[in-house]
Amino acid sequence: MTSSASAIALKPSFHVEVRLKTVGGAFVRTDLVFCLSLPHAYLIESINVVDFSGTEGETSFHRLQDVQLDVQAYELHENEEDSSLGTHNMHREGDGEDALPQVRVAALPSKSLNGIWESLVFGDEIPARLLRFTTRMMSIMKNPALNLTILNWNRLILLYGPPGSGKTTLAKALAQKLTIRLGKQFTQGKLIEVNSHSVLSKWFGESSKLVGKMFDSIHVMAEEETTLICVLIDEVETLTSSRERAASGNECGDALRATNQVLTALDRLRHRPNVIVFCTSNLVSTIDSAFLDRVDVKQHISNPCPATAYEILRISLNELIRCNLLVPLSDPDDVDEDSDNAVQLVGDSPSTSPSSGEDWVLMDSRTIPTLLYMNVHLWKRPNCPARKLWRIAQRCDGLSGRTLRRLPFLALALHIHSEACTVREGLVALAMALDEEIGKEDEIKREAREGEETS
Repeated sequence: MTSSASAIALKPSFHVEVRLKTVGGAFVRTDLVFCLSLPHAYLIESINVVDFSGTEGETSFHRLQDVQLDVQAYELHENEEDSSLGTHNMHREGDGEDALPQVRVAALPSKSLNGIWESLVFGDEIPARLLRFTTRMMSIMKNPALNLTILNWNRLILLYGPPGSGKTTLAKALAQKLTIRLGKQFTQGKLIEVNSHSVLSKWFGESSKLVGKMFDSIHVMAEEETTLICVLIDEVETLTSSRERAASGNECGDALRATNQVLTALDRLRHRPNVIVFCTSNLVSTIDSAFLDRVDVKQHISNPCPATAYEILRISLNELIRCNLLVPLSDPDDVDEDSDNAVQLVGDSPSTSPSSGEDWVLMDSRTIPTLLYMNVHLWKRPNCPARKLWRIAQRCDGLSGRTLRRLPFLALALHIHSEACTVREGLVALAMALDEEIGKEDEIKREAREGEETS
């Protein structure tokens, strides 16, 4: 009996997402099975196996009877600026028409966030681990019998690291995925984005009041327990600065009161089983220790390593190829040197040509391959586009993910003067854009050092 119970506990799961169409307001949410004769098949937009939850090292092949199918049906929402959402967009009183909204509310899953999860490129499977952990904990804490005074779980996730590393994008992607993954527990979701800077008022003594009102609004939305509330506080250090440091520096007491108000509000939210709070920070060392002590998961998001940089650049370049801005034409420097056929080694989807001999393979020239494929199949091809891109990626140490995603477009805009160019020309332009970016980074660092020496 013990071994049977263990087998059930360790049974892996396939997570399947069924995206539904909106057809005349009809929406069916049920436990679906894979069958071509589904009575509501006309409502299905797509069916995707998106994740696998199992022990590391297991085989990637599984029989259906050996796994659990976790099937979630969902519909994407438009998130238009309407009155129902606008009622939660509070503004600073007395600051005029130019005041920024403190809170922006969006329905989840959102069309504007569709595909954001697939665009994430991080090392160490950070997004997948955070999603599995958060999903599991939200499911556990939904149990009404749990005594929250005994279990310390604040539903507070902190993503910290250098600017441009993708923290905010990851938080939004997690909110989108959580709403889908927990679809059997929550019928809908909302993403509440808090503008930390607009919360702090220029009027003395008002910041703590605004923080209180903002969290009161979140509490009102959380009263509907079938709605998953995902709160995103960007640059949380603005609202939770170290009180000890502020007191020793004789800083304004308004910041101290604002931090106290945030801590009190978070303590109230922990009793809401349908609320989870994501926070991001570029300056974690300035955050109050009491806030850090409340954080359940502290995840560092670093700048991309060379392998991650390669993947980011590869995805960006393949998008340009898809849009015909880069043309993968054959070039003498980019061909298989061991073949009599001038075939450009760009793609990662080999297929045997029916008209060819059995001893050579035609490559898909529409995409640049993954790093794994390049290392296995193209290690003898130093001039193929994938190897050239790898050499570029190895020089990207210290650059943020935001900068890397911008580089291919800068390369085309600054160094290509035709409507379209070959992949080889695009890589030359990319290397030039990288040289310029590294030069600017070095200049900024040099000026910073000179400024420190002068002061």
